[in-house]
Amino acid sequence: MERGHALDRRRFLRTSALAAAGTLLAACGRATIGSSPTERATEGPRSANPTTTGRQISTTKATSAPAGTAAAPRRLDFQVARPLSPPSSFKESPQLASLVKAGKLPPIEKRLPENPYVVPHEWLKPGKYSGTMHWICSDTSDWATTHHVQESMYGHSPLRWLKDGLEIGLGLAESWEASEDQSEWTFHFRKGLKWSDGAPWTVNDILFWWEDEVGVPELNQSPPDDFLSGKGTPATLRKVDDYTLAVKFDAPSPLFAERAAMWTKRGIGPQWMDPKHYMQQFHIKYNKKLNPKKWTDNFFAKQDWATNPDNPVMTGWKLKQYKKGQYSVWERNPYYWCIDRWGHQLPFIDGIVMTNVQDPQVMRLNIQQGKADWVHGAFVGLTLADVSTIKSSQSKNQLDIRYWDSGSGTGFNILWNYDYAEPKVRRVIRDPRFRKAMSHAFDRARIRKVVYYNTGEPTTGTYSPKCLQFHVGKGPRVYLDWRDSAVTYDPEGARRTLDELGLKDVNGDGWRELPDGSPLRVTLDYPGSSMPSASDPFELLAKDWQAVGVNAKPNPINPTAYETLWESGKAMTKQWECSGSMGIVISPVWMMPIEPSRWAPLEGQWYALKATGKDKQELNTDPWHRHPPRVAPERGGPIDRLLRLYEAARVEVDPVQRNNMCWEMIRIHEEYGPFFMGSVANTPQMELVRLGLGNVPRREDLAQHGFVNDWEYPTPAAYDPEAWYWENPSGRA
Repeated sequence: MERGHALDRRRFLRTSALAAAGTLLAACGRATIGSSPTERATEGPRSANPTTTGRQISTTKATSAPAGTAAAPRRLDFQVARPLSPPSSFKESPQLASLVKAGKLPPIEKRLPENPYVVPHEWLKPGKYSGTMHWICSDTSDWATTHHVQESMYGHSPLRWLKDGLEIGLGLAESWEASEDQSEWTFHFRKGLKWSDGAPWTVNDILFWWEDEVGVPELNQSPPDDFLSGKGTPATLRKVDDYTLAVKFDAPSPLFAERAAMWTKRGIGPQWMDPKHYMQQFHIKYNKKLNPKKWTDNFFAKQDWATNPDNPVMTGWKLKQYKKGQYSVWERNPYYWCIDRWGHQLPFIDGIVMTNVQDPQVMRLNIQQGKADWVHGAFVGLTLADVSTIKSSQSKNQLDIRYWDSGSGTGFNILWNYDYAEPKVRRVIRDPRFRKAMSHAFDRARIRKVVYYNTGEPTTGTYSPKCLQFHVGKGPRVYLDWRDSAVTYDPEGARRTLDELGLKDVNGDGWRELPDGSPLRVTLDYPGSSMPSASDPFELLAKDWQAVGVNAKPNPINPTAYETLWESGKAMTKQWECSGSMGIVISPVWMMPIEPSRWAPLEGQWYALKATGKDKQELNTDPWHRHPPRVAPERGGPIDRLLRLYEAARVEVDPVQRNNMCWEMIRIHEEYGPFFMGSVANTPQMELVRLGLGNVPRREDLAQHGFVNDWEYPTPAAYDPEAWYWENPSGRA
């Protein structure tokens, strides 16, 4: 349901870095699997021992691990997956075997690392090599043309989330360990890893990114949250040997391992690495012939492996061709370091063709005509309204409709701009009674019926129902209290509250005025040019608010200006879905403003600049006219309290105490919120799979039925599309 939030890559990375400045991952135990916290029984602590099948928190300290195992830091709150041992022999694509026979490629034993990663999913079957997958998208931006494929490949990640976040598994790293106080972490990477061009992968590729990119002011890359301590200061990275990296923080950083499993790295989320052997030719430190004033733009162009086919990768497919706004073509990486349990080097499918269609309706027509083999609903904007049309053309499109959980905590979701620039309107918005009244004036049952076809559960707006904090101790009760805190449809009660606030119709025009008699106009702002239809949630919400006397209207804004208007307090509302499946401290941007894109943009900007000292500049200038606009939270107010709890939680080693802090944050949201106002949580997300495409999981295969709307748990990368295959490669189905 998100409208118009595609970002260009550099802005996305900058925003990600600011959003997570100083953040670390919250960790909490989860209860037995179910569709919502109320259906899961809480349980005792669970073990972090990879060989243990129960769920008990370990209180033993981290120790060194032998190759192929993961040493777990004490008091982990997730299960560490026991890695599968690779078989004694390997199999490869006939395409690659012919190149080996022709002397154009080394034998498979020399292309794989000494200890390849074995994809562990229980639903996998032995696949077949060959064939192409056709994907489609209705966005012609660079982002859609390429980065949707990036989000589908986990190849650059040191660790991986497994079983919908219930387990953490190995990745490029084959083991890790942490110090007693969890301020120093050591990763042991797989020996013999190679980039897609055959060059060795080593720790030097991480240090090149850290020292020669993040450490170079001209490249303007902020240290990502992965490598910031609980105090918000950058870590120290040290090379022990070519395959061992030591990371030291100035404070306990107990959740670094989970951080390493988030996103897909290198393109989507924190970068973590770049191929030094290739990129150094475009870096002025290594190539003195470069123009000192112009080298950075070219560096970024060459760095983007989703648009530059020459840039080596560690993913299953590498870019072959790219046509901006039209298509991207991906081919098999012969050095991909992952296999299945039967010894097949992945991927099975030769390549991917991503086609972009500008008009969403033309994209839908192409899907109906069978021009797509895999359609991830979260990527292309398909909704449940498309189901009947796709079903009616199944004889032609040959697509099986599957449903994974969205994992969303809000569905259609409105953020009030807590820092709205006009003072008298801002005073109203900041009054929690006003936001609660507007929430009670929202007929969620109608949106649930019209937009979500009576699926999901009505919600005030929370983190994902699958969020870690809702599945341990009193978490299920905390979830229900937050979900239901302002969810009841009570237009009469809303009218009374608005009257009490002095928001009355004093001039008889049918609309409420501000207490001083000036007009109260609420704009439902979104980036775009077209007005919503009668069944669009924007229009439905506007009618609900109009029914209690509030002059509310959908308001499309030029997409290029939208974020600037929001961050300067000149947009009143914003639509942006909250998922936050992996935990509150891992996704703190919804709970408290630490960057400018969510519900208190000026306070978020202040916090983002706090570590730089820029928060102390321009103190005599009106906050809304500072560069950039920013304001410190009111001392003792809800934002100040939230930030103090957050800063304590991110250095807290004990997850029980960390959970208590998270629950206190939620209590503040209940009392002073809603700061963001949801509609329907955890609705189904449509996945379209061409008949004959094997090893694509069904909902019942997935530990928590999937949750696809959270970027930090990368979908479908977490389900390893490299293991998908065509049962009949010559004919697709």
